[in-house]
Amino acid sequence: MAERLRLISTPSLGYRYQVVRADGLPEVRLTLFADHLQKTMSASSVPQYLREVLAFANWASADAVAARHTWNLYSRAEHVRELVREYLTTEARCRLTVRPDLAGLRVTYVRATDGTKVNVRTLLAALKRLYDFLVTHAQYSDRNPLLHEGAENASDRVWEGYSRAIHAARGRNPMPAASGVDERCKIRLSENYFRCNGEDWVPKTIDDRDLPCLVYIAGERFGWSLRETCITRCLFESGARISEVVGLNVLDWARGDFGNHLSASNKGSYGIRVKTLVVSSTTVKLLRRYFDDDVAGRRKADALSLRISDAARMNKVNAKGLEGLPLFLNQRGRRMSATLFRDFYWKPALEAAGIDADPHQARHWFVTNALRNIDKTSTIPDEGMRRRKELIQYMAWRSGERTLSAYDHVQRAVDFETRLDGIHREMRRREMEISRGSPPETQIPLVGQLRREAPQLSPDLAFLLGEDQ
Repeated sequence: MAERLRLISTPSLGYRYQVVRADGLPEVRLTLFADHLQKTMSASSVPQYLREVLAFANWASADAVAARHTWNLYSRAEHVRELVREYLTTEARCRLTVRPDLAGLRVTYVRATDGTKVNVRTLLAALKRLYDFLVTHAQYSDRNPLLHEGAENASDRVWEGYSRAIHAARGRNPMPAASGVDERCKIRLSENYFRCNGEDWVPKTIDDRDLPCLVYIAGERFGWSLRETCITRCLFESGARISEVVGLNVLDWARGDFGNHLSASNKGSYGIRVKTLVVSSTTVKLLRRYFDDDVAGRRKADALSLRISDAARMNKVNAKGLEGLPLFLNQRGRRMSATLFRDFYWKPALEAAGIDADPHQARHWFVTNALRNIDKTSTIPDEGMRRRKELIQYMAWRSGERTLSAYDHVQRAVDFETRLDGIHREMRRREMEISRGSPPETQIPLVGQLRREAPQLSPDLAFLLGEDQ
């Protein structure tokens, strides 16, 4: 593959994306793969996957080591593995370690470093999908190089051992996980040959209660229109992702009678509306102004010049007609993209105001403050647990308990740091008193001297030792 590949968007043709060579002709296999991704995953993730694959393919066509060994994207599986290894170490600047996993399979663990320049997880996931597609459609003659050839047998061995253990302990075979009779097996075996290491997701908690106001002011000074203001308010008030907000259609708003409830898709729902975003009455007023404004609002860019009254009538007669109409439009009358909003409106406005924050941090801010509100207003433990489950349901987290526990863990660490400040001040106070000649409040016992009564821990010491209530 000596040619340099490019990804182009062709929405008016049969293929939404096409991969073309330097001579302008299509790279058929990758173009078909791009079309396959369109049908199997979120639309916003497709170009990310394709860009990582093309960056890898273009590097391989120019790398001296790959050229010497004649390695390319379609080489034999063991050669593709070596190509991936070379790319991760030299181009991506990752640290690779080969060692056995829990099942005894020798696999390669990949750790990102400060110099890593690619999204390693996306790259490996994209390559795995690519070869799975090529093998399935007889476009690649070898096995998938991203999968370990011994993974299936290893999984069978582990499952057999688990089944024997359950049978020995309970006299029967294990029940299906969906039954709830047996506890879930916590062993999770991976079939991947390359595995990311040391990149557990940690949520970012935003403790500044004034962050939304600071962002609104930054946008106003930068010259945001109603559109950018509405998008930003939806981010902070609903906890949605930027892709979910700009992906809203007019029908999503019409389902809630153009009020404060908007239907939305979720990550991995492939555009299906599976959750509801809730915004404030103030944001609803701004959305209405944006929708009907024919000077600086949506109506100016809308080829149909729709008003809310028009959309309401269409919703009663033919609601499906509103499904293809984006709520937020760019100047050309097309759907506003997350990249356009992030790069040309959000980043410049916040950088000018000296604020370092990504649009996704509005989601973290929402969750952090929701948890703080739950803890503050819940008077009994059961109420706090119930409200946490409501938050999980609202956010439509697929791994709800795990995600929430991650937020709780980070929040407890932040709270602990606040309490530590007071503990350190008290320790320093006693140091100063003793240095000035004030005797310690308790005498140090002699060696071997026994205490008749157990000492009472101070509240702070009990907290540090984990013995407080």
